[in-house]
Amino acid sequence: MGYPAALSVSHLELNNNNNEMTMTEKRFISPSPVFSDVSTALQASLSQAKEDGRITLGVYQAATTLENNLEDVMLCILAADDFNNLELHIHFTLLEAFCWENDISLVKVDSSSKLGKLLFDGNLPANDNDFAAGRINSLRPLDCVLIQFPKETISPQDKKVLDFYKASESMLPRPIIDLPE
Repeated sequence: MGYPAALSVSHLELNNNNNEMTMTEKRFISPSPVFSDVSTALQASLSQAKEDGRITLGVYQAATTLENNLEDVMLCILAADDFNNLELHIHFTLLEAFCWENDISLVKVDSSSKLGKLLFDGNLPANDNDFAAGRINSLRPLDCVLIQFPKETISPQDKKVLDFYKASESMLPRPIIDLPE
């Protein structure tokens, strides 16, 4: 399944009207050969990492992993669709800063629910250990994933995603990878 060679870019616009703060997403798409098929490579990379047991799911679990096993983390993936959740946005900002300070590659994807479907087909806990423990009744979308380095060599798909990060590292706003439905 191929995707057009396009770069989807978005940024947040913060509005403060009458003591109400709102965030809105501004998005545009720009063609770029450097970013062709990065979505396909990310899907393959996630699939292999899941099979190998090299993923960490959720913001809080990611923070714990980054604190304890920083050198093992190859890639941080954040879902960029929760713009109305200010608490989550603050956590993402802190995770981004931490990853930047510690030279950890970070990419954003367009949807937490698409990320959850990609990893779990919608039938397993995707973000919260509370579901598994029976403390909540429904699954929440997946908002953050860490992929650890493989024990062997990095796959071509991993390399393509890491190359995407390097190529887009200086772009502001950061590009967002569109995942399939």
